Amino acid sequence: MALNKSMHPRNRYKDKPPDFAYLASKYPDFQKHVQINLLGRVMLNFKDPEAVRALTCTLLKEDFGLTIEIPLERLIPTVPLRLNYIHWVEDLTEGQGSSRRGIDIGTGASCIYPLLGASMNGWFFLATEVDDICYNYAKKNVEQNNMAGLIKGVFS
Repeated sequence: MALNKSMHPRNRYKDKPPDFAYLASKYPDFQKHVQINLLGRVMLNFKDPEAVRALTCTLLKEDFGLTIEIPLERLIPTVPLRLNYIHWVEDLTEGQGSSRRGIDIGTGASCIYPLLGASMNGWFFLATEVDDICYNYAKKNVEQNNMAGLIKGVFS
């Protein structure tokens, strides 16, 4: 996982990358995708979409209490980069009141921006999607995290 100096200062992963060994010990679905190299270091194959999906789902569960499902044939977002974006929006909208509203055009199957913004800050979102598979997954992800009061979906 490439973490660098351009990450937002409040990003929880900036100075403390995820502990793959700990996550593997706690989440069996993630554990299936980790490997131990010759030096005993726990590794993840970032070229394997199933491993990346397992990492994304595990980080969202562990660090944000979110449970999501993502199909392998659609975009699998990386949590640290999506979290950066949320922090940048927080900075831009600071001091503009507590009831912030956003639109995520092309929210994707994960619906990650609305889920992060709603769970972290109580923001309201309109999430749009044109792909019926992504829309159905996004809707399910919103519902299973009890965020339907903050996130509304539109299929166009």
